[in-house]
Amino acid sequence: MENVPTSTLKSKDEVKAMLKDYLNAVDVEIAQEIDDKDTFGFLLKFGNFPILLENQKDSQYFTVAFQITLSDNAAIKMLNDFYKNQDHKFIFDLTQVFTSPLTGFSRVIESGQVIGFTVLKNIYPFHPGFTIKDLDEALQAVVSVGDRGVAFLKSVMGQNVIDHMPPLPPTEPGPMYE
Repeated sequence: MENVPTSTLKSKDEVKAMLKDYLNAVDVEIAQEIDDKDTFGFLLKFGNFPILLENQKDSQYFTVAFQITLSDNAAIKMLNDFYKNQDHKFIFDLTQVFTSPLTGFSRVIESGQVIGFTVLKNIYPFHPGFTIKDLDEALQAVVSVGDRGVAFLKSVMGQNVIDHMPPLPPTEPGPMYE
């Protein structure tokens, strides 16, 4: 049996530099760098959409996340009523909108209430073979599905206030979905 050599993973500094180069090359703005005790990464501005590119320290992947949150109490109540009443058509439609072969999604729950959704895709820049194409595809996938999700929620709930979490820094433009 042949011994297969183990691949060497890139360091945090190598990955950070590579991602900055790749983001610059695909014209995605870095709004903020994040580096705290548990995570590191970037808050990005992809068009008008904030995207989180985050690594939980000691993990070998990054999560690309597009988060949609409702801040209007009437919209939150309406959303939770769909779940409470087991509105299977709404839940099916919602799942269909937020599901893609390239992304996953989860509900954002606060104080026992669904207040939004996160569309996510994992990428593996620490590993050999990671390319700018991998990053670009992940960014486009979460934005496409997230934007479709926003449109769906607005079609069901009307023009309620829909935000992103984490919020953009205060120097960025105001409401994203007007």
